[in-house]
Amino acid sequence: DDDEDEDEEEEEEEEEEEEVVDEAPKKKKYSRDGENPTPWMVGTLGVPHHKMQPRNILKSEQSWEQNFFPSSEFSVKNSLFGKAVRMKFPEYLYMSNNYYEKGWGLKTHRRLKNVIIIMEFCPSKSMLVDVNEGKSFSVAQEKILKRAFATSDGKMAERVKVSEVKEVLRAIDIIGDEKEKQSVLSNLDPNGTVSFDELKQVLSRKIQNKVQAGRYYVALSLAEAQCMRLAIHGQHKTPFLPGTDAIVALRTERTMLDSTVGFEDAQTYQHTAAQACYRFIDSAINFAPKEVNVLLRALQEEQPDERSKFFMEVRSNRRRKQTDPNATPLKKVFSKQDEHNVLQYRIAVGRITALLKSRGMYARDAFAAFDQNRDGMLSGSELQAGLNWLGLKLDVMLLRHFMMELDKDKDGFINLEEFKQAVGWEQTDADAANAVQFNGVPLPPPPREVSHKHKLAIPAPVLAGIKVKVKRVGKFSSVWTSQGSMSRVKGSVWEPADHKNAMRGNRAYVYLGHYSGTGFDNPNRDRADRLTLEVTDTTGSWVGGSSWLPFVLDRFLPRPARYRLVWSITTGANPFYAWEPIPPSDDFVALGCIGTKTDKPPDVRMMRCVCKHWCSESKVVKSIWNDSGSGGREGSIWLFNSLNLIGFVNGHDPPRRKPLDIKAHRFFLREYSCIKTNGIAPAK
Repeated sequence: DDDEDEDEEEEEEEEEEEEVVDEAPKKKKYSRDGENPTPWMVGTLGVPHHKMQPRNILKSEQSWEQNFFPSSEFSVKNSLFGKAVRMKFPEYLYMSNNYYEKGWGLKTHRRLKNVIIIMEFCPSKSMLVDVNEGKSFSVAQEKILKRAFATSDGKMAERVKVSEVKEVLRAIDIIGDEKEKQSVLSNLDPNGTVSFDELKQVLSRKIQNKVQAGRYYVALSLAEAQCMRLAIHGQHKTPFLPGTDAIVALRTERTMLDSTVGFEDAQTYQHTAAQACYRFIDSAINFAPKEVNVLLRALQEEQPDERSKFFMEVRSNRRRKQTDPNATPLKKVFSKQDEHNVLQYRIAVGRITALLKSRGMYARDAFAAFDQNRDGMLSGSELQAGLNWLGLKLDVMLLRHFMMELDKDKDGFINLEEFKQAVGWEQTDADAANAVQFNGVPLPPPPREVSHKHKLAIPAPVLAGIKVKVKRVGKFSSVWTSQGSMSRVKGSVWEPADHKNAMRGNRAYVYLGHYSGTGFDNPNRDRADRLTLEVTDTTGSWVGGSSWLPFVLDRFLPRPARYRLVWSITTGANPFYAWEPIPPSDDFVALGCIGTKTDKPPDVRMMRCVCKHWCSESKVVKSIWNDSGSGGREGSIWLFNSLNLIGFVNGHDPPRRKPLDIKAHRFFLREYSCIKTNGIAPAK
């Protein structure tokens, strides 16, 4: 019976996938022939690449090049497209013949192994040479760059402030070296200007794309990695290959497992590019924005369609959820925009940041000044009016692109957190010397055609009578259990079923997030109360209700602006997605998190945030579940506070930011919040 149930679940899962996925992967006849590992001499790692060996030196008969092949020659037997698809990866990336034999791509279908261990090595540390990689500006790319400096009337700015150039470099050089940027600008007057041609030369130098010739990366099989780690341990505190200055390290994603004596890390760009490319080959989809941009640079000689074909064909040979890659962070890699198309957004970020610095305005100051209707969100018209007021009249298309890039949930608005991530800055001594103090002068009245929602002033006597207290949750509905996830620990996530968006009379029950059960059990089965908040308008009545309570909730306990995916489990028949609420501004915090069984972000109306000044650091933080054994992206579930709300953490370590807890389980709003202002401020 159990086997029949499992078969039915598998059939249901396949039916669901067929409904979602446009083109399911074809079934293939996989071969396992020729998978016996072939040994190779560790000493060959000390032989320089044939291109770096002097011409008058006799070439070595044995070289590591006989055991590894360039990643650009990696391909799988084709099923989805007419021709075998390859990708031109950076020339310093290789794959071991024991991980994948190059000839297999022409003969048989192979179920691909995961790319788990990467070996980084230099045959000779003294022969490392810094080189630049990247292409110069094309005519089309130069046209795009010029648009970034066009004003709203279409005219081109003849000169640009050096201070803006510095911020532009900081914005586009997401992984660069501060010393190199300073050396490029050292001959420029900090208070002067540069022409467009001068700026183009600075950008064309590609200082952020510096790599070391003579440094290589190889995807190893697990058997090879085990042997290499043993070899490294055998040469503890001594040169790895006696008589040479060869260096070796073993890595798994962002973690270094082992390294030899004298090993030094590569420059940031080369290391990040290698990591991003191998994750791309491994059919990963959870890429950080920085990794996506670096991957774009590494694959800039390939057309977007070719990148997509390669990714789809390789992924069809792996045990991966066959989702549309255009619905993932890799969308930029498969779009027709290359690195220079994205450049205009980054340049706009740099110019806005420089402008805010020159006015002594932090991002929060600017956001508050731009936000005319005080709803905690910025529309495109509010952003344009604010930038015009500050003297930055950006090209309309550029401004639209800037909004689209920041508006992650595509609702036409950006919140404070999104704005701060783009143009936020911290004051240094140099900034303090050059900046003026922002005096909080409001923006001019918005144009009449721009409508704004009226912000209702809540009477102080009403606010003085608002009571907040904790309330026990009595009923729960199951959201997810870890059954079927292959994790070693049992866990479950539950939502309250009796206080969900409930308002009765002059009382409102506020939904703050999800809870956990002990193992798979309903939370009611243990002795720990799960708590939520009850908000009461004591100036109202149970019969007549409270006309002010909805406004109080929206003012002091607003909905989150959006959700951020912390981690997910997509393998097996029981997927789970862990979401962290993003408060609408810095005045508010989320005490709990939300879990779902689909990759669609939860509705913001599912929960509320609370005033930050109602909270203090939690003394009740405890790990209650992690995904050890599931083989997925590392994630864990934690008890966050005395309300027994749960939070999600990427990885198994404690949360970096200390979770918050409500200061008191019973209080009047006036005890913690100022009721004499129409805004949000702590009580004096």
